[in-house]
Parts: sequence; structure tokens; C-alpha cells
Amino acid sequence: MKTNRKRLLGAVALIIIWSAAALIVDDEIILPSFIEVFKKLISMFKTGALLPAILKTTSRIMIGVFISIVFGNFLAYISYKFNLKEYFEPLFSILRTIPVISIVLIVLFFAEKNHLSIIVVIFVTLPIVYENVHTALTNIDSGKLELAKVYDLKSVTVFRYIELPAIIKSTLMSLRIALGLSFKAGATSEVVSGATGGLGELMYVSKLSFDMPELIAITFVIIILSFIFEMIAGFLYKRNLKIYD
Repeated sequence: MKTNRKRLLGAVALIIIWSAAALIVDDEIILPSFIEVFKKLISMFKTGALLPAILKTTSRIMIGVFISIVFGNFLAYISYKFNLKEYFEPLFSILRTIPVISIVLIVLFFAEKNHLSIIVVIFVTLPIVYENVHTALTNIDSGKLELAKVYDLKSVTVFRYIELPAIIKSTLMSLRIALGLSFKAGATSEVVSGATGGLGELMYVSKLSFDMPELIAITFVIIILSFIFEMIAGFLYKRNLKIYD
């Protein structure tokens, strides 16, 4: 409770500083007030422009995250089983270090603009899932594996009761890290590519029309979405800790 209270006080302090700065600047195009941004957010919901864009962007990002989970788990598992980490290392080193904007511009050459954010999210999320799952598998208690050998347990049984819990926990942990990055990368790719129907399009239009309150309002929506999905991943992670520990 104390932590939540401190976070709330920190948020209130930021709003106060923002409001004071907006009064000093006194120019809505440069720095709109918190009240103006909040009014714009409510107005966008009322006009029905915001909700479809939220659903479109979120669906694109979640598709990318889902594909990353599938392939990240698969590659991590075969890397763990067949000792292939060194072979995969060059690929994942590149994926970890390449700038998001470079991914966007390169992929834009051969990808359809409305699919770009999905591909970019895969590039951003895949290394995180792979690294977390592979680390969890290699850190499985050797005592459990020895007992499995002593009792001659089948591979399916070992996977279900020893390896799968490690995979699930590490996947959820990686999502706590990756979801925030996914929303930032997804929104960026939508703006750059000119993808239609999503939050990126609304941000681009508001930028062209110099509507700073709307631009900041949409940015807040992306932050809130990222926060909500990170909280869901965190809740599921803690729930799984109780189940398996």
C-alpha cells in the first residue's frame, strides 16, 4: 500500500509540475495543459474515433507478441535440448542491438504497411522471450533432472512436470519486459509506415494539424495500454509462482 501511495503522489506531483509549466508557457501548441489533454481524450472517445484505433493497434501488437512467444519458446527449447545456443547467438545479438527505426525502415521495403507493426513487434519481442526461456531451462535444478533419470521418467513426463513450468514462468516474465517495448515499437512503426486504422494514424494526423492536445492524449493511451498489459502479465506471473513453487 505504501508503494502505491508513493506512486500516486509521484503522479500527482508530475501533473502539478506539468500544469504549472503549461501556465508559464501559455501556448497550447507547444505545451497544452493536463485539463486540455484530458478533455481531448474524452472528446475522442465520445466521437468514436479512439476505440477502433485502440483495438486495431492492440490486435496488431498482440499478434506480433503471440508469434514471438511461439517461435521464442520453440527456438529456446531446441537450443537447450541440442546445445545450439552458440549457433543462434549471432542472430539474437543482431536482433537485440539493431535500432527499432532501422527495423521499421528495412522491413517497410518488402512488407505491407498495415502488417509492418506486427513484424517489428516480432523483431523486438523475440530476443527477449528466447533469452528468458533459454536461461530458465538451463537453470533448472539439476537434482530434479537426476531424479528423473534415476526413476527413468519418459521425456513427456520430464517436459510436463519439470521443463514446462520453467517455460511458462520465464515466458510471463519476459512479457513483463517486452510488452512496454512492443507498444512503443508498434506505435512507431504505424506512424512511419502510414498504417491505417490504428493509433499511429491518429498520431500522424494530429501532428499534421498541429493538434498537440490530441497527440499527447493518444500518447497517454499508448502508455496506459502498455501499463495494463504489463500488469496482466505480472499478475499471471505471480499466480504461476504460487502454483509451481
